[in-house]
Amino acid sequence: MITQQGFDIDSLLRFTPPGYLCERCHALLVDVGHVVCPVCGVQYIATEKYPMPGAYLRSKGLDIHFNDLIEHSQQLARIARKTRESVMSPYGTYPPIRALFEALQNAQKFVHFTTYGISVLILGALKLTAQSVDVRGIVSGIKHDMVLREITEYREEAPRMKIQLFPNDSPYFPHQKIVVIDGLLAFKGSANLTDFAWRKAAQGREVIEPVTDVNEVIELHNRYFSPVWAVTQNVERIVMI
Repeated sequence: MITQQGFDIDSLLRFTPPGYLCERCHALLVDVGHVVCPVCGVQYIATEKYPMPGAYLRSKGLDIHFNDLIEHSQQLARIARKTRESVMSPYGTYPPIRALFEALQNAQKFVHFTTYGISVLILGALKLTAQSVDVRGIVSGIKHDMVLREITEYREEAPRMKIQLFPNDSPYFPHQKIVVIDGLLAFKGSANLTDFAWRKAAQGREVIEPVTDVNEVIELHNRYFSPVWAVTQNVERIVMI
């Protein structure tokens, strides 16, 4: 007899997805009862109009709200599970790049990423995603003029996509590779955001790991994306809300 694995509803009390994005560094914040961003240190000073940071961030479109959080989380979790099962099987038919495309297609709020190198194919997928949600990226290691032109000369094709470029000769260019979907799912590993690298991962020659533990997703995002994003922004350290 097959028995199904049980589910303890108490675990829902430990499910604390992010509820806001910091205006300066776009850190994932579970709550904003405090007035100082724990990642970039920006201070939100209360005013009569906005006595709490949450109301101010909502007015800026920086709250993270889903019509059906559980259903959306389940959909992203299915993508991660199929990715893991395919990697474990010698007959895997769900390559990582397919998981990336499906995750982008299911994004409801935002996509944030950092990468060393990016391809025109992946940029196209991100532009398509940016027709409906905000896409923010940190890119270094651009080696082809075609890719650079695609990012810099055709921004009007996807106004909701914002990419910060780091020159190759900068001693501080980022080299980390992560993709975060809605603060609920992340992909981490060694693969650049190129179709070549993600296809190599299907052959076990690059590492791409889906992350579904929300606390780990938040930690990865706030450690590797937000601090770098913050240095590219002009938001003041003290924000009168």
